[in-house]
Order: sequence, then structure tokens, then C-alpha cells
Amino acid sequence: MAVFLLRIAFRNQPNGSDFLLTGRVYPPTITIKAGDWLVVAGMKILIKQVVSTDYQGVMLTISQDAVETLRRSGIALTKLYGTEILLESAAE
Repeated sequence: MAVFLLRIAFRNQPNGSDFLLTGRVYPPTITIKAGDWLVVAGMKILIKQVVSTDYQGVMLTISQDAVETLRRSGIALTKLYGTEILLESAAE
């Protein structure tokens, strides 16, 4: 099973509504793509975009709506820093 280790989250642009999550994917041989899901507390969060870099690792884009859904459930992104978040492929 693949996991995403969240290092930091921030708003994509000052006026934008999307959030960028940076971290690492384990095992590193796994490829994630837009349309895959982060699974947090049984909730699926759609990954809108994926960018991989050598320096930052993986940057995932999720929507403001997803962040609000987490927040309403009592989950703040900052509380997930350093946490392994399950990944689910859209192909499964």
C-alpha cells in the first residue's frame, strides 16, 4: 500500500482556492497521478494535480472544498504534518 508523508501545506496562490501539499510518496516506486485519492480518516480527498521534483519531492494539489471538508470533520492540515496518509489509485 502506498502512503504520502506530508511535510507542509500552503495555499497555491495568495488569491487561489487550491492548496499544495508537499511531501514524499512511499514506496518511492509508486507513481501517483491526478484523479487518485488521499484517504484521511476514512474520507477520500481528490488529487487535482501532481508535480514531482527532486528537491521538493511530490507536490499535490487539492481543492479548498476538500480542506473545508477536513476542517468540518475536526482535521486541520497542520495536524497531519509528518503523518503518513494513505493513497488510493483511481485505477483500483
